[in-house]
Amino acid sequence: MSRRNRKLTSRTLRRIIAEERARLNETLEMGLSHPSEAPKKTREVPAEKYADTLEDCCNWYQVCKLKESKLQKELMLVKEAKRRLKRRILENM
Repeated sequence: MSRRNRKLTSRTLRRIIAEERARLNETLEMGLSHPSEAPKKTREVPAEKYADTLEDCCNWYQVCKLKESKLQKELMLVKEAKRRLKRRILENM
């Protein structure tokens, strides 16, 4: 395993602190004394229970993609109209 040396910038340091804070908060929420105890407390849930939820999420994602493409087309039309109006205003001045 190779290791890369990185500069410890303020952004990196903030990210590391945020990750540790999240891990500690998760530990405290579960009522544990140390983060290594978290896997012992978690329970597995059968996948059958979440299959419908996953399918619904996938369907909703597809709907959102379609809506996004429609809105992008509308935005292109609005930008084109705005560009033409701006040109007409400048010509009439």
